[in-house]
Formats: sequence, structure tokens, C-alpha cells
Amino acid sequence: MSNRKRALSLFIIGAFVLCVGAFSSSFKTTQAQQPSPTAQDDREKLAKTPATTGTLKDRLGKDDGYAATLFFSADIGGNLEVCGCPIRPLGGIARRLGYINAFRQRSPDAATMMVDAGHIFSDETGESGDLNADAKLMNDWIVRANEQMELAVVNVSHRDLKYAQRLFAPNAALKPEKATLISANIQAPNISIAPYTIKTLTAKRLKKTVRIAFIGLSELPPDNKKEVIAKQGFTFADPVETAKTTLAEVKNKADINIIVGYFKPGTANKLAMQNSDLDLIISYDERGFVHDPKQVNNALILYASRQSKYLGELRFYADANGEIERFTNRYVELDSVIPDDPAMLETTKKARAEIGIVQQRMAEEIAAAHAAKGNQTSLYVTSETCANCHQAEYDKWKQTRHSHAFTILETKNRAFDNACVGCHSVGFQKQGFINIKATPQLAHVQCESCHGPGAEHAAKPQKGFYKTPSTPSACIACHDRENSPDFVFDKYWPVVAHGKK
Repeated sequence: MSNRKRALSLFIIGAFVLCVGAFSSSFKTTQAQQPSPTAQDDREKLAKTPATTGTLKDRLGKDDGYAATLFFSADIGGNLEVCGCPIRPLGGIARRLGYINAFRQRSPDAATMMVDAGHIFSDETGESGDLNADAKLMNDWIVRANEQMELAVVNVSHRDLKYAQRLFAPNAALKPEKATLISANIQAPNISIAPYTIKTLTAKRLKKTVRIAFIGLSELPPDNKKEVIAKQGFTFADPVETAKTTLAEVKNKADINIIVGYFKPGTANKLAMQNSDLDLIISYDERGFVHDPKQVNNALILYASRQSKYLGELRFYADANGEIERFTNRYVELDSVIPDDPAMLETTKKARAEIGIVQQRMAEEIAAAHAAKGNQTSLYVTSETCANCHQAEYDKWKQTRHSHAFTILETKNRAFDNACVGCHSVGFQKQGFINIKATPQLAHVQCESCHGPGAEHAAKPQKGFYKTPSTPSACIACHDRENSPDFVFDKYWPVVAHGKK
């Protein structure tokens, strides 16, 4: 882009589409497991944000003459579906494609393209250090879904390497064809990762083809992962220095230069300051923060949202000669107003069914190994034991959602998903709950989920010996910003109140 065009790109809109989705689920449940209208109404009363209003037309916003739109995402981590924990869940690949298809139908003469900034694959490993079997399957389905929705560019981050290395193998059973995986600063012997790719945009609203150079970059891996990654054969170059040489390589090959990266804001700022030929940086901050778009030197810096609950929508505007003269950016909240794409919804259902089978098999193998060890002393005694001395508190607990918290995972085929079970059980990964096959007695949010292991106290029940957890800090371990964004302690506590506050 010329300097005159760059100056015009200072016109930035960083607006969120502030519409909150009503609680919904694409999973079928039996009549007996459906929450009663009263229970759902009670849950709605806990929400900080109002119920979803508006229409798909509202979400799409005004067609203000853009010539092309670049949709961007990040932090998918192998998950195709909407997380069902929040009162009003956001995200999911079926909704994302539903919105993009509606956008395309509304503006058929404008060009569209999708890119991902990194951590698109799950990196969950077992004790051996290898990817878990369910993580591999989740990632396989991510590749298929990417092809189905025609994702154009995927930046390979250090968190993607465990799985991505198999995609580069000559004999790989599954290879992306429509999505180009790129990384300029990650290398490995016998693996060829493209440092950049050049994509072209054509549309009726564009008087000429627009060439975009996408350069992939990743932050250097954290110290606790460097050894594992090195054993895989991967080496990392400094992203800032790599950007300089790669931009020199694409010079005169593209009309717009974009870095798609997985790195810290400080790195993004350095990249912009040291590279005047750079037009855009689309990044993901591993902490999950979505910083305001800002212009640094000649580059506009944008950030993708955690798990792509808010879809980045970067609009390009062309002048009379077909040159891209400016950009605007929005974040579209993927709430229940946005319809699921029917074909992608079927893909996610099929994927969930297959993943569920693998996770159940893994759980049964773990349960068998656990049973083979024989009876073992547990740190946990379950709520039924607590009831021997604390009957009133037990009776109150039985009336709350905590007492059947695991059931919702079973209705959604997530009973064996490690990303979910920790907040729906007692002592997961703390010598407590293993899985529903091995330790069913520790399912649900029981007394010890909050108060900690109770075996020692039950053996010697002395006053003051067993500490009461501090609130609300104990609560936000599970009722955090991502999984329980509506959590307000003063509204939630009365629902489960027992003993002293």
C-alpha cells in the first residue's frame, strides 16, 4: 500500500456487536434430563447481561460499501462446539460459518476470506508426552471442518506443533488442501513449513485483483515447553528478525502485507515499529485479552478473541482505482441469534459422537487400571459422609444444581472430556475424581469440591480443624470469566447459602 493509503487506514472502528446470546444447546436430551422451565428461569435471574434481543440483520450491520472482508479467529484448541457452561454460550464453528454465510448472502459481490492466528489444535498430552487419543481425533475433525468452511490460512503456533507435525509428513493420511499452514520462524528437519502464502481476492466490488501476503509467526515457546519441542526436532528463530527477512522476500509480490501471529503485544509493537512495509498484524495474546485495535507506525494491530467467541471482521474499502485505501474492524458476538450452518452442525454432531466413543474407551482403560490396584485410601469421603454431622447443609446442597452438576455433562456427551469434568466433580487431578467409570462416587460438585479433602476431618471431627474456604476466591476457580461470565458472588451465594457466609 502507498503511504497515502496507509494514512487513511487510521480510520478504525473497534466496535463490539453487544448482543448477548440466550442459553441454547444443539445437543438433544431426554425428557427426564431437560431442566424445568422454573430451573431455567432461576438461572436466568443470575445473569448479569440481559437476554438476547435483535436479529441476524442486526448482527450483520450495515453494508457500507466494503470491497472485501477478512474474518479472523484463534484459540480454537481442537474444539468445534459451543461451550455450554455459561448461561448464554458464545462461539462454535457452526455459528461462525452460519454468520459468514449470511454475510456472503447479504453481500455476494464482495470478497471474503478466513484466517486463524494460532492454537487451532488441541495440545493435550498424557503421561507419555504424546497427544491423547481424543485430542488427535478432535484435531482431525478440526482439519475436516476447516476444509468444509474453506479456511484459507492457519498460523502454526508453538501450541500446534504436537499435532501439526503429522500434517506435514509425506505419508500423512489427512492433509489440508484449502487451508495453508504457515510459519516463518519455526523449522524442523524433513518438514517443509511455508513461511508465507500469497492469496488473491477477486470480486465485483474490486476493480482489480488484490494480492495479500500472509506471514506466520509464533512467540518463542515458554521455558517449560522448550525441551519437549526440541525433542520433536523443531527450532525457533526470533519472530522480529524473521519478519524483516520474510517481508523483504515478499516485497513487490503483494499489495497488502499481513502478519498472522501468536505472540505478546510487545512483540506485535516491535514488529510494527521495525517494518514500515507492514500493513496489518492479526494476533492472539495467549492471556486471552482482546486489546483495542491500534495503529503503530504503518501497521494496524488487531487481536482475535479467546476461542473465537467473538469473530473478528476486518472490512477492506477500495478507491475508484481498485486500490485498498482503508480498513475497519468489528467483533461479532457469536450468540444464539446467529443460526448454525446446517451442514457444519451435522459435522460437529458426528465429531462429538466419535470423540465420545474414544473418550469412553480411554476412561474404561483407566478405570480398569485403577480397579487393578485394589482398594485405596482416599482423601475424599463424599457428601453422604458429611451428612452424618452436617445434615442441614447436606439437605440444602441436595436442592442445588451442584448436587447433580455432572448430569449435564452426560446429556451433552461431555462426561469424559477433561476440559469439562474438573468443575463438575470432586478433586479432579488432585487425587480425587478420575473419571465416571473409575470413581463415580466423586461425581458432581460436592462438599469437598469447595472445602477440600475431608477424610482427615471425618476421622477426627474437631471444631476449627477443617477450614472454611474463603469466598468468593474459592468460587471463581470454576466460576471464572470464561466459563461463568455472569458470576456475581452476591447473586449466586444465596442460591447455595449454608452455614456462615
